[in-house]
Amino acid sequence: MKKKSTQMLVTIGLLVALHIILSRFLSVNAWNMKIGFAFVAVFVGAYLYGPVAGAIVGGLGDFLGAILFPIGAYFPGFTLNCALTGVVMGLLLYKKQSPLRVVLTVIIDQLGISMWLTPLWISILYGSPYWPLIISRLPQIGIMLVVEIVVTFLMIQIMERIKASQMMAEKEIPADSIKEERKALRKSKIAARQALSEEDRAVKSAFIVDKIIESPEYKEAKNILIYSAIRGEVSLDGLKEYAERDGKTLAYPLVLSANEMTALVPKSADDWTEGFHGIMEPKKETCAELKPEDIDLVICPCTSFDEELGRMGMGAGYYDRYLEKCSGAHIVAVAFECQKADSVMRQEWDKPMEKVFTEEKIYE
Repeated sequence: MKKKSTQMLVTIGLLVALHIILSRFLSVNAWNMKIGFAFVAVFVGAYLYGPVAGAIVGGLGDFLGAILFPIGAYFPGFTLNCALTGVVMGLLLYKKQSPLRVVLTVIIDQLGISMWLTPLWISILYGSPYWPLIISRLPQIGIMLVVEIVVTFLMIQIMERIKASQMMAEKEIPADSIKEERKALRKSKIAARQALSEEDRAVKSAFIVDKIIESPEYKEAKNILIYSAIRGEVSLDGLKEYAERDGKTLAYPLVLSANEMTALVPKSADDWTEGFHGIMEPKKETCAELKPEDIDLVICPCTSFDEELGRMGMGAGYYDRYLEKCSGAHIVAVAFECQKADSVMRQEWDKPMEKVFTEEKIYE
């Protein structure tokens, strides 16, 4: 814990310095307009450590930059803007990245904070009329909307790659042996859950379902993708009764090809058939298809997970590919405590979970 705290403080300090450089030396300033990339430092802080860290990087970076390298008169309102940007990024993008969240973050930052608050501070500072200032800033807002969305998407991809590389380095596992290590972990954790008695699995699964139905993700969802348990997985059969009571639509996955999965909504026992290896699966001919963009909550099975919310599936990557299409969905996983690992050695293509529900606690 001490090592992690020290690392966080050092990282935040470096990001504050980066914010100063980007805002003071690598941005274009013209009266009430500013085109720059200081938001990149704020994003990294919010992405790694949450809204408080994002606010510190933005607020402290702006304050120290104004003191050390002043550009015009200092006004605390501008520092507040930078801190608020960090809070918004942290609340929407910390462990919850999706295209919809990225766009919403930028809209709040530019059409909310930058468009309305910045002209207010300029008006107070220089006595300029408020509404003309807003109109004059519209070209900048339009430019920054596009720039911030594109750069934020790129930064998410870069940060995911860095995080995956760091996890590999911390475990000191050579890249060529990662596959074998993951295969061995998958095998051991499947054996661990199968070693539980049927009664024990049923009781633990019921505890997990109880936690799910009390979660905000479930309460706010209308369309939910779940699964039919196999090989000792957490059973979500108990969720069906609650979903029917609460007016939720439950969909189940169906593998269509080596690289494609879809979500189908069975209505009766006649909508099921015996598929690969005797696994029951919904019939494509009789079931309605639920589009991935219409799914509000995905509850994923897993063979193992870690406290960093990494999830290990069966290795085929069906869920990872499908989850990329679920732009508006909360992504969670369910597992038994015996499936937890120190690290699942998450790869760059592995989608991190927002939460993992077990019979003992909720990891988030």
